[in-house]
Amino acid sequence: MYMTLAASKNPIKTDLLFTIVLVLTMSAAVAYAGSDNTFAVASTWLANVLQGSLGKVFALASLAVGLGVGIIKQSVMAVAVGAGMALVCSIGPGIIIGMFSAAM
Repeated sequence: MYMTLAASKNPIKTDLLFTIVLVLTMSAAVAYAGSDNTFAVASTWLANVLQGSLGKVFALASLAVGLGVGIIKQSVMAVAVGAGMALVCSIGPGIIIGMFSAAM
């Protein structure tokens, strides 16, 4: 007479169980995220590259491609996507590094 998760007729119980498991899993991951130095050299190198000249190249290239596609398609959306990608390429690494260093 035991009910499995898939055979449950009550979606609220299923959602609650899923939420509890997700919160417990994510809290363990956040607690561990800043304390591992296994790939510290690789992450530092990649952050320096993306925040340096290669990051500027990615940002400018995505903006240029967005402008080009926007001119060809005569749509502002492509320019907005290119500008968004340029923004993510330029400030994204700093945000991600800040998120992981805040856990320490």
